[in-house]
Amino acid sequence: MSCRGFEPVCTNNELREYFSVKGLTYDSIDEGDILILCMMLQKELKKSNKAGETSVTMTLSKRVDMKKATNGHITECYIYMNAHYFTRRECISFNRDGWIGFAGWADDGNTNPLRRAFLAWCDYLAEGGGADGKG
Repeated sequence: MSCRGFEPVCTNNELREYFSVKGLTYDSIDEGDILILCMMLQKELKKSNKAGETSVTMTLSKRVDMKKATNGHITECYIYMNAHYFTRRECISFNRDGWIGFAGWADDGNTNPLRRAFLAWCDYLAEGGGADGKG
């Protein structure tokens, strides 16, 4: 539980498992899919900021670092967030070795909007919402 009294949506390990169970891999993700994730993240952050779930007002950074394979799918990608006292902290990272990180610096209240957005994004991709239509 976070210091603000919000229960975790799920654990980060459960998020990674959800991604896998949905049949998703880095080969499922292209730049457009990352942009969709960023929109979902910003929407969830805005709602959480308003509800007081996050400890400070956080927004996504405009910077996204991404490397792609020749087929256009990601090989690694790093999405960042900002607040009044920090810039470009990890939001969600798709590491080269396959590890997906979720704001390892943050408590549950600050991570919950990221978790909700990631779950919705996995559903979107798995239902054929990805650029290749396969999820």
